[in-house]
Amino acid sequence: MLPAAGWDQYWDRIYVPEETKRRLFNYARFTLTRRKTFSLVGLPVHGIALLRGKPGTGKSSLVRGLAQRLVEEVFDGELMFAEVNAHALPSQMLGDSQRNTANLFERALPELAEKGHPMVVLIDEIDSIATNRDRASAGTDPVDVVRATEAALQGLDHLAASAPNMVIFATSNFPQAIDPAFFSRLDVIFELDLPDPTTTARILRDALEEVGTNMDEGSQLRAAAALGGMSGRDVRKLVFEAVVFRDSSISIDVPLQDKELWSAIDARAATASVDAR
Repeated sequence: MLPAAGWDQYWDRIYVPEETKRRLFNYARFTLTRRKTFSLVGLPVHGIALLRGKPGTGKSSLVRGLAQRLVEEVFDGELMFAEVNAHALPSQMLGDSQRNTANLFERALPELAEKGHPMVVLIDEIDSIATNRDRASAGTDPVDVVRATEAALQGLDHLAASAPNMVIFATSNFPQAIDPAFFSRLDVIFELDLPDPTTTARILRDALEEVGTNMDEGSQLRAAAALGGMSGRDVRKLVFEAVVFRDSSISIDVPLQDKELWSAIDARAATASVDAR
């Protein structure tokens, strides 16, 4: 149940275009407050959205932050948040994937929705349970995969009709692996791209403030320019690497130095070069 301490940072400190946040908030607010007044024929709002983009672009964190923002600004009380580990549903046992998926959408989530609270559901890597059936036909157990996908689609239809107090946000790093029928049920797709240079600089500055640094703004901007093509998560991890791999004789309380960050940048570039070979 939200609100939860510390969850504001998932919204405030995940740097994506403000237009993306505005659309996310407006979609969730509309879906949770107005969808029950419309018919699925007259205005087919299913309460399902997809966030797609490369790993580390903030998809899951944004959904957590969005839920916190909704309970603070719209519902002024309690909101239920559920996170589904989609990787736990597929099974090597014939028929189990289908049963697990059906139980999620036809029993577990409906039972939570029946409690009556507005509810935000996060399903990470939806391609694990809504797998493209054409691609699955070349797999080792295509029948089980197909049936699991069909169970997911039927379950989503069931929730769309029976749980107007629920909105589902699915994420994917590999949208090409998702079944086309899943896309037909989506209300909206949110694209999360790798950060541009200005956003990279904001992320780097935010991470450096966590550990403390004597780097001036110009030094930070030069470092950010060298990090083009990195996700926000990788930028933050780079700062952590710079702290962890600094000279052990330096106190951990000493602010991070320019040369230490660049050592981490150079080490990352060297590793990438080797991997490329």
